[in-house]
Amino acid sequence: MSEQPTPSEPHEPSVTQNASGGVTVQPGGDTHVGGDVVGRDKIQATTTVTNVGMTPEAVRRLVLSVGVLVFVTAFCFFSGGIVVGFAALQAFARPLPSTMTAAQEFLAGLNEVQALPPGQAFRWPYTENELSSYLRFILGPQIGFDARARFLSSDEVAFQGTWSGMLGLPVTVVTRMETDSPQLYHTVSAALQILPLPNSNFGWVALPASAVQPLVDAINQNIGQGYIAKAIDFPSFEAAASGGLAPPLQAPLRIVGISD
Repeated sequence: MSEQPTPSEPHEPSVTQNASGGVTVQPGGDTHVGGDVVGRDKIQATTTVTNVGMTPEAVRRLVLSVGVLVFVTAFCFFSGGIVVGFAALQAFARPLPSTMTAAQEFLAGLNEVQALPPGQAFRWPYTENELSSYLRFILGPQIGFDARARFLSSDEVAFQGTWSGMLGLPVTVVTRMETDSPQLYHTVSAALQILPLPNSNFGWVALPASAVQPLVDAINQNIGQGYIAKAIDFPSFEAAASGGLAPPLQAPLRIVGISD
């Protein structure tokens, strides 16, 4: 009889089998236990990681907030300064004593001009201090504008102060005095200080001229009524101790005009 073929031995599984509880069965019956075994129980070690400090999302929001703040800060500084001119903002940094006496001197000159008969020529000189004092003590309280005035070397006049028409925030208005015009002061530029800081040029943003037109109209209705300016002569400017340029304290601006 022919010999029967010898049955081949069964092949062991070639794959790793995973049992429950972290027990791994390797080919050939070897067993690997992940963790410690006590009796028949397997003890699995667990590691807990705790974040200390801000979450990644909170850090991202913080970085974005800081970036926006830096942008707004730069915008506030450069926007207002470029529009109204840093020279205008700097002009209000130089000291100028406002007195009721100076305010009364300006008022006396204004009353004299406005009392002239129509067609009468006049020459009206007044100093920067007289105009600023008049605005501070007499006109300003009437129109809700706690302000000061400054002559600028660019032959312009700037007004600055808190204005009720802008929620009591500080505004700066640069104006040009026009000849042969029913309106003496014409708005050149304006800015609003949205971050009010005492004695600081920081936080100014540009305003459209229309936003401050009611204020300029109120100034014109008081100071610019009753005459037509034919010539305007600004005083000479010189270097100021506080920096920038300033007219001598007693150097007047002169308006030559005709009573209306």
